[in-house]
Amino acid sequence: MIVVTGASGHVGNNLVRELNKRGIKPRVLIHKEENSQKPLAGLECEKVNGDVTDLDSLKRAFDGAKTVYHCAAWISITPGMYKKLRKVNVEGVANVIEACKACNVERIVHVSSIEALGDPGAGVIATEEMGFNPQKAMLEYGITKAEGSLLVQEAAKEGLNIVTVCPVGIIGPYDYKPSQMGNMMIDFKKGKLPAYPGYGGFDWVDVRDVVQGILLAGEKGKQGEFYILTGHHATNFEMMEILEKITGVKKPKVALPYWLMSTAGFFAEFYYKLSKKEAVITRDSARILKSDLRASSDKAKKELGFEPLPLEQSFKDHLEWLLENK
Repeated sequence: MIVVTGASGHVGNNLVRELNKRGIKPRVLIHKEENSQKPLAGLECEKVNGDVTDLDSLKRAFDGAKTVYHCAAWISITPGMYKKLRKVNVEGVANVIEACKACNVERIVHVSSIEALGDPGAGVIATEEMGFNPQKAMLEYGITKAEGSLLVQEAAKEGLNIVTVCPVGIIGPYDYKPSQMGNMMIDFKKGKLPAYPGYGGFDWVDVRDVVQGILLAGEKGKQGEFYILTGHHATNFEMMEILEKITGVKKPKVALPYWLMSTAGFFAEFYYKLSKKEAVITRDSARILKSDLRASSDKAKKELGFEPLPLEQSFKDHLEWLLENK
């Protein structure tokens, strides 16, 4: 039997879809039923109530499991959220490890993030040789993902058959929340995007490629190893050009410099704190774009057979899905 945590999330629901295509009906861990209804509608799965912060619920969910795909995580760029992030991304990982040991799970795939490696530095391509480094993380989220990933590596050294994948920025269909990238694409299509960061860029990977990477890691990944899953790099200017091409809408004329984005992030942080809303821009998010992160998936390609989709196709499929599903 296969168990998926975080099944209602962007990665998780795509993973369940792929498992269904392969004739597999997984057991899925559901934290809040209302959040899972749309992402899992029509999919073949056994729903069980649980929470990664509740060890006993994990033991019940993992009972009889052969493989666990741990996709559950909390993502936030809002400053001052470390304790809450740690509850899910570190303590939750520790609970998953403990529950897998108690239930004699044969194989575990842990979904981490490129953020767990920290800032590789200007002009440096991120690879697995960097290792997980909480001190170099650019976000509190990255700190917690690094700490959780280090727990996984320690458990592997102690004999647990666990492997990790680290996706870069994720795009692609079945984005029910939707993500920050999804919201940006909708605004672009509607002509409501007034400006964009005129500097830096990021590495992107299709969510369907992440799913393939997860399954390949489960089949071929080496115990204790981790694999970066990246598709293609795009500067923010190149991303605007891609969106202009696939939408027919002209890209914004205003390209904001880093100093202005950082200043806007500084004042925005006060707004998010007072309104208690999830952040869209912060000083840290402005700095991440400035880092112009580039990563290599050579290890995943060589050892797992990982092959990503073309970037333009991923953006096109993501936007079309968002528009079709309103």
